[in-house]
Amino acid sequence: MFDGKSLNTLEYTKILDRLSSFAQSAGGKKQAKELCPFEYMSDIEHALCETDEADKVLFEYSLSPAFAVDDMDMTIVKARKGAVLSISEIMKVGRTLRTSRVLRKTLDLAKDVPILQEMAARLYVNEGLEKSIYDSFLSETEVADNASADLRIIRSRIRKINENIRAKLQSFITAPQYSKYLQDSIITMRSDRYVIPVKSGFKGTIAGLVHDQSASGSTLFVEPMQVVELNNDLKEELINEQAEIERILRNFSSAVAVNGDSIEWGYQTVVDMDVIFAKAQLAREYKSVRPILNDSGKIIINEGRHPLIDAEKVVPVSLALGADEKMLLITGPNTGGKTVTLKLVGLFTLMAMSGLYVPAKYAELSVFDGVYSDIGDEQSIEQSLSTFSAHIKNTISILDTITDKSLVLFDELGSGTDPGEGAPLAVSIAEYLLQAGAKSFITSHFNDLKEFALVTDNVVVASMEFDSETFSPTFKLVMGAIGSSNALSIARKLGLKESIVRNARSKISYEKRNFDSVLSAAEQTRQKATALVAEASADRELAAKTLKDAEIEKKLVVQKREKLDESIRKETKRLIENSVEEANEILDRIKELLNKQDLKESDLFEARNLRKKLENMSAQYEENVIAEDVPDESPLKIGDSVWVKSLKKKGKLLSLNGRGEAQVGFGKLSAKVKKDDFYKVK
Repeated sequence: MFDGKSLNTLEYTKILDRLSSFAQSAGGKKQAKELCPFEYMSDIEHALCETDEADKVLFEYSLSPAFAVDDMDMTIVKARKGAVLSISEIMKVGRTLRTSRVLRKTLDLAKDVPILQEMAARLYVNEGLEKSIYDSFLSETEVADNASADLRIIRSRIRKINENIRAKLQSFITAPQYSKYLQDSIITMRSDRYVIPVKSGFKGTIAGLVHDQSASGSTLFVEPMQVVELNNDLKEELINEQAEIERILRNFSSAVAVNGDSIEWGYQTVVDMDVIFAKAQLAREYKSVRPILNDSGKIIINEGRHPLIDAEKVVPVSLALGADEKMLLITGPNTGGKTVTLKLVGLFTLMAMSGLYVPAKYAELSVFDGVYSDIGDEQSIEQSLSTFSAHIKNTISILDTITDKSLVLFDELGSGTDPGEGAPLAVSIAEYLLQAGAKSFITSHFNDLKEFALVTDNVVVASMEFDSETFSPTFKLVMGAIGSSNALSIARKLGLKESIVRNARSKISYEKRNFDSVLSAAEQTRQKATALVAEASADRELAAKTLKDAEIEKKLVVQKREKLDESIRKETKRLIENSVEEANEILDRIKELLNKQDLKESDLFEARNLRKKLENMSAQYEENVIAEDVPDESPLKIGDSVWVKSLKKKGKLLSLNGRGEAQVGFGKLSAKVKKDDFYKVK
């Protein structure tokens, strides 16, 4: 059950107000504000899938569907009853038909959105009726000449009569003999008839009918006899025009009535889709995620942010309650965020069950048959109820209604009365909630309730963190911790006199002081442990980063070596090919010399030189390609031959810096080599 009181308390209605601001149609805005959580898991999942598909259309396909349609409910009702629709009402139908057609065309561009495409198929498209409406009406009040053939003919006659009347009256106001009789040289209208203004002192000088006079009585508005018949014709044509317009409107009204069901169904589909796309836009604004649903009561929220708190100020909340864990008791200082956490759980549940995404890094939420809350000051002056009485009355109503599938939220359970009685009452209510099997979240300062939570199965504790050094709440929820109220520390920080604080502390019982000391010591130990875990986590991340960097560097070295090997292979191949070509040329030249008929001494000398050149090429090639890995212990100097271990290549030392790193050349290529990665060879 989702009663209006709990919805308001949890500020669900404010979320709906924000949702409605994204809707484009009047019907969409209204439907968004009236959105209620669904009851069944299947309906909720379907609604979340709708939101998911709308997000894909908007932000993956970058499409911008339009949903700006007018409210059609009364228009269809009037048409069905046989009433004649006004031009503006018919234009509403035209806009709905056009929006439906364009919307279907837009969604055809998106893929993998089966729900929205199925809805688009239900949109009513009637291009004939749509075109006829837009061709027949120029605005909300004006019918086009082409609305019908008869209307076009009638208006043609009206224009011609108007021209004749104005021509005849123009002859009066421009003729010199009439100028002294006229108050102004203008043509005007009275009672839909053309007249001219005549001075009252010259009444009767222009034969005609007097239709009106000015407020001062100095001017008479006269219809000259020459235009009376024409004005009569004009009046008749105007009546014909109005009758034809009435006939046109009646025909359109009949067409709307005949197609009423389809138009109404299509209109409602547009409105439904408007709300769906508003949900997707709201999810983006709040940087929300799709919640994972269950019906076992499990609730997990990771870095949840209350959507109504300034995004720059909100502190994310993380909590977890398993399926078998029935109650979470939240303790800690005042103004520490307990109530906000309570509202966040309830609001997230309502949002998820309405098909809305929730602002969190991750959220797994349960489906409940009702969300019940008792939060805030319930004092009622009108009903003469004290705060305690109002809370008890609300609590009674909740306890009489809940089931084992309900979610209950109690803020400061048992407060507002004598702590000596309020604490046992709070424990008793907590026991009843466990027996009923309901899922409950409770905030409290009572030590009795803290002790109950620590020793009772299926009850989990959490505390709002308190900085013992600054005496300020951090607004962070710590699962598994029990916190003290720290009321005196907070009072001192806010400026209460030290003498008052000391006096108050002396009046606290030994058991209470001892209990709070244990809690404070436990909290300090937890904070130290948290700091150590954070430090260890940082060290682990640093080690992981260092390892990753080393692996990347190793990969780069391997790639560099492979690239260099390939370059050396290509260069070696080129040198060999060039050498072979040159050697072949030398051999051909030697053969040419030796085959001469008249061999001379100079030819033999040239042949010997060529043979020597061939021997030198062979020796040079052997020197270049054979690696020498025998170390040379003599000092290094630029130009020395060195062996690079990682590349397994011999090269020439080009440069050497102060850190022992060298630049080594391999033919036309060179590489930077680390200190211990090379040595001099003979």
